[in-house]
Amino acid sequence: MAQQTANDIASVPWIDKTFILKALRNSGDEKSNVTDVTVRYAVASGENYTSTIYRVEVTLDDGRQRSLMVKGPSLGEELATFAKMAGIFWREGGMLADAIPKMEALLDAAAPNKLHRFAARCLHYGCENNVEFLVMEDLAHSGFKMADRKRGLGLRHSLLALRSLARFHAASHALLRQQPELADGYDNMWRKPNHNMTEFIQGLVQSAADVCRTWIGFEKFVDILEKLKLKIRDLCIEINDPKPDSFNVITHGDFWVNNMMFRYENGDPVEFRMVDLQISHVASPAVDLQYFLSTSVSDDVYFNHRDLLLREYLFSLEETLQLLGIKAPPREAFLAAMDEHGIMAMFGALCIKPIALTPSTPDLEASNTGDHSGIAFMYQTPRIKRWLQTTLQEFSRKGWLKEQ
Repeated sequence: MAQQTANDIASVPWIDKTFILKALRNSGDEKSNVTDVTVRYAVASGENYTSTIYRVEVTLDDGRQRSLMVKGPSLGEELATFAKMAGIFWREGGMLADAIPKMEALLDAAAPNKLHRFAARCLHYGCENNVEFLVMEDLAHSGFKMADRKRGLGLRHSLLALRSLARFHAASHALLRQQPELADGYDNMWRKPNHNMTEFIQGLVQSAADVCRTWIGFEKFVDILEKLKLKIRDLCIEINDPKPDSFNVITHGDFWVNNMMFRYENGDPVEFRMVDLQISHVASPAVDLQYFLSTSVSDDVYFNHRDLLLREYLFSLEETLQLLGIKAPPREAFLAAMDEHGIMAMFGALCIKPIALTPSTPDLEASNTGDHSGIAFMYQTPRIKRWLQTTLQEFSRKGWLKEQ
């Protein structure tokens, strides 16, 4: 199949006038009838893993235009099968239509009209004719844009994202206190069987080991990485479980630059929305923080401003918890949790950051079958080489990367 690009016309028989009208009626915010729909791909091939995202331009019978986002199954059969088995559409639909509105209501009650929303509004989700789907508002229509994953987020973007994440974590913690049964619906997504993801992760770590073999002074990491390759997913599974008697939240689960949108005024980011909450689960907030820092920020922010980011996150978390009448966890416990979740930083640095820095997305389908030639090239670029060498040394100093 030819590579799709954003804005290419998409032929999707199930996204028709009847489907869109049902979504509009379900949301209760539209009484007009639909006269026409045009479906386009919202992102290019490779920019989304477990689903396909469409932008649907809707013409109503009163002449008005609306723009909606529809998420449907991946065009790859194996990925579509995994998504259905793991229930990611139902999980994201539950987050957007139930959990997040409740979290926003808690904040609005504590501080009316002072806090921004967390995510797009969900109009409809479910399964029809064996097709799982989500219908959401189009954030681009409100001026939101994605940042450039290849550049990484600058300091202003990073601070805005982490302040929102802190409020999200605080509100989710408050909601879990009110409705502890919600945790049952947000179990550890890492525990869902996913042979394809295991193959992909192992291929990336092996590629890092292979390239270390060619760098003077980095040969010591070859054996360590090859052993880590065999257990990194199991380590990630374990660390993403919520810990009893610890400060747990509903995490985003995949909080990196491609799952964020920003609205700008005079060139500066002023408002933030998170997208793709399909693997949200209850865990330590350190899961999201370590993953974000190792995947999404610019080199300058990563090496020079991480302490500032953590201080701002903690200030926003503590401020929001106080607003909600909840005592914040001790900072010492939070910093200890960050250290305990170092495996998430290593996963992000070894398996996600190289993809983020690479202009052309590697062939995920091929790598899932054991062909890793499409991802090995990433480590040959100067920037990724510098990134990998620096972070390997850092992780080694912290004691995270050692003989297994």
